[in-house]
Amino acid sequence: MFKKISILIVLLGCSLLSAGQAAFRSLEDMWKYADDHNITIKTAKYEADKATYAKKQSYSAFLPQGTFTGSFTDNVALQTTLIPAEIFGGPPSTYRPVQFGQKYIYTAGFTAQLDIINLQSWLNVQIAKSTEAYNNASLANTRKTVYQQIATQYYSYLLMQEAARLAEKSEAIADSVVQSVSNKFTEGTVNAANVDMSKINLERTRQTRITAQYQMLTAKNNLKALLGLSVSDSLQIGSVLQNNLSIAPDAPFQEDPSIMQAYYQTKISLAQYRAYKSTFLPTVNVLYNNTTQQNDNKFEPFQSGPQWYPARYWTLRASWTLFSGGSRWFQNKRNKLTYDESTAQYEQAQKQSAINDENIRLSYQRSAALLHKTEEVMNLSFDNYSHISYRYQEGIASLDDRLSAFKDYIDYQNQYLNSLSDMLVQLYQVKLRQQTF
Repeated sequence: MFKKISILIVLLGCSLLSAGQAAFRSLEDMWKYADDHNITIKTAKYEADKATYAKKQSYSAFLPQGTFTGSFTDNVALQTTLIPAEIFGGPPSTYRPVQFGQKYIYTAGFTAQLDIINLQSWLNVQIAKSTEAYNNASLANTRKTVYQQIATQYYSYLLMQEAARLAEKSEAIADSVVQSVSNKFTEGTVNAANVDMSKINLERTRQTRITAQYQMLTAKNNLKALLGLSVSDSLQIGSVLQNNLSIAPDAPFQEDPSIMQAYYQTKISLAQYRAYKSTFLPTVNVLYNNTTQQNDNKFEPFQSGPQWYPARYWTLRASWTLFSGGSRWFQNKRNKLTYDESTAQYEQAQKQSAINDENIRLSYQRSAALLHKTEEVMNLSFDNYSHISYRYQEGIASLDDRLSAFKDYIDYQNQYLNSLSDMLVQLYQVKLRQQTF
């Protein structure tokens, strides 16, 4: 029995531990996870769903509208009407007050109405359909924005991981140099300036390592916020920089969601313009009414009493607003200008997007080429330091040359990291444009 309880406790502990963990092997895994957990994307999904229901609601205008009504009236004081007294044999030019009706009136009825001709209802459907498409494009654009934020933090983490790796390598070298120079200073073969220079190089590598480690933690926290995780959750990134530098640069770019937003905005503006123009046209609808009424001087609503009197009719009704002070005409002009404005913005957005795409390709090619060169320079600088160190041990090169070569290596290492940072930014820009949202 105790063994079973122990196993149950272990399994429960494992399940609780795994519930607070999230592990990702690639940027695409994070994007997929964010689709279901990022609050900004979820909010955009709600807006898209509401637009879908709004479209369905617009179609309901073509269905008949039915209303059941019931009323009860208590005539506390019946209305008095004056009628000519001659009807009752009285003198001419005189009137007798008479009260018509009964104290209690019960009414129940059903009314149905259906629009036969109403162009605005059709155009409202077009507005709702375009709005639904616009919100879907907005959802895609929201995804693009969130994906970009995730990519920024993801590659920042990998960049700092690489910076920490290089810094640890440099720190180990710098520490050995400090020990060697300190020993020679004790022997009296080098001066204090050489010791200070070796310690400065060591501290620079330590600064880089500390900065990288804390920025890695910051990037992780930012990723937790973007992925809908809490600060106490464990986030594991099972990826290294070298596995994230390859892309298909010649792959075609996908449709930009922001361009689709601009396109559907023009569709909405056009539909609104046409819908308002339809207010100048007549509308036709049919109305059917079926009502029954009972009058009684006693309050007996549930008793068999006086007869119920039916009233049934149907009406074919047409209405046409011919003049409204000119306000409709001016509003129509404003709607036309709004449509022209959105069309111009859409055309400009298309042109700008094509230019941006070309610049993204060029920037990526530039940054990739520069990264290759700065990496070569960094490696050559390290080789140079290694050669001078060997010559120093042979007594050919001076200690100053060795310390200067190591300082140059650290500088070229920083240049490499700056080039790497720029290339990673251009890399995820290309990835985003190749992504279907």
